[in-house]
Amino acid sequence: MQAEYYDRNRYDIGDDVLERHRSAADRVLSRDQYGHLIDGEWVDAADGEEGVAIDATTGEALATVQIGSAADVDRAVAAARDAFEGSWGQLSPEQRADRLAEIADRLEDRKTEIAKVDSLEAGKPNLHALFVDCEVLIGQFRHFAALARSVDEGRVVPTGDEKHVFTRREPHGVVGAISAWNFPAMFVAWKLGPALAAGNAVVFKPSERATLSSLEVARVCDRVLPPGAVNVVTGLGEDVGAAMTAHEGVDKLSLTGSRAAGVATLESAAETITPTSLELGGKSPNIVFPDADLERAIEGTVVSIFFNSGQQCTAGSRLYLHEDVREEFLKRLEEAIDGLSVGDPLGPTTDIGPMIDHAHAATVRDYVETAVVEGATPVIGGESDAVGDDLQGAPFVQPTVLTDVDDEATVGCEEVFGPVLSVFEWSDREDVLRRANDTSYGLAAGVWTEDLRTAHEFAAKLEAGTVWINTYNDLFDPAPHGGYKESGTGRELAQEALDDYSQVKTVKVNLGGVPKMG
Repeated sequence: MQAEYYDRNRYDIGDDVLERHRSAADRVLSRDQYGHLIDGEWVDAADGEEGVAIDATTGEALATVQIGSAADVDRAVAAARDAFEGSWGQLSPEQRADRLAEIADRLEDRKTEIAKVDSLEAGKPNLHALFVDCEVLIGQFRHFAALARSVDEGRVVPTGDEKHVFTRREPHGVVGAISAWNFPAMFVAWKLGPALAAGNAVVFKPSERATLSSLEVARVCDRVLPPGAVNVVTGLGEDVGAAMTAHEGVDKLSLTGSRAAGVATLESAAETITPTSLELGGKSPNIVFPDADLERAIEGTVVSIFFNSGQQCTAGSRLYLHEDVREEFLKRLEEAIDGLSVGDPLGPTTDIGPMIDHAHAATVRDYVETAVVEGATPVIGGESDAVGDDLQGAPFVQPTVLTDVDDEATVGCEEVFGPVLSVFEWSDREDVLRRANDTSYGLAAGVWTEDLRTAHEFAAKLEAGTVWINTYNDLFDPAPHGGYKESGTGRELAQEALDDYSQVKTVKVNLGGVPKMG
């Protein structure tokens, strides 16, 4: 989203690509100008400010969107409060479940279009957007539709004969949800699924870098839910996000984003002591043992770092290769990377698309340049573009593999958020475990071994919210997902997420005499 128009001179896109993208946008976008969704109505920003959603590949404008302010957040929070205390809050768990299931059914009918919206605005390879992102999007609504039926169960606490003690799970009220740009459509379900299943109303802020698919999913939700149950305010983090996290009318906050955004959210939430869950960054280790099935480990490593062009919090960006397999692994990894298709995200076989925008591409390239200055060797990639003539000027970064990376090097410690893999060698089990855990992050980790004892030992000792054994980036099953340390608090994707979006009330019924003092 840009308040000023994009610099068209930066791009040199071929006519065939331009026509393909323009035709796709005409087919899948429901409008040329999008408003905020507030109380069931599509409305303009209170101060009339607008921005432009940009095609990540071509640089052309896709649609006009609203740049919101605190006044828009006020309107959305008020609408959510009315819905929570009225039409939405009066529904039973079974009725909420039915609504979520209907949303999933409607999204199933529109998943092809929604996937292409993310391919256009976020540069996501269409195969990934359709068969990964949209499948998880729909699966999350179905999962929480099922869980919604038991959300109010609580439990009975055993006591003596003169008391009856039980608990209730109740919604917080109004949830403020802030999402990231790397999985725009999918993250809507990660937030809305559990929040709505628990009975909350929601004010949702998508990233200003990728907004349109969130609005398209919201259109589907709005056709099923009462007005105000879901509200969407688009705009900048420093304006809309800041207003939401500091708002006294928001009862629960959930953010997916960077560490800096998480710190800012916690600081704002502290003023009102608003419960907050965070899914932040990662610097995940991916450890290959000498007994690993190398073919599977190489395939998993490619997925771990190059899926979504490396723009993923769980990226296995630190690859630890045992000295006995390092040489063969790197040779075969290079062959696998050579087989990847880098290009137009709407292409039928594209594996890696552009970065979200030029600013982010420049940041990723700076990390590679800094790594080389600090002693790393780019054994694969490292070029700034190297795409076809019809995509010149688009923000591509080639898949890059760096060796000779020191454990304390910038690229080995900081989250790059791009297709850049740092390779480390190891020989001692305790040492590699120490090095893998020597990070401020703790979102995910990978282990490749055929030894069951080793797998369980490292799964127990790795400091990460998710440990994948002989797989990576597998988020299809509704298992809890979240981070240790500076990778965040709370969990998503499963029952534990439902717990985060509700609160426990204890009810004690006295069936005997009144307690006396003394």
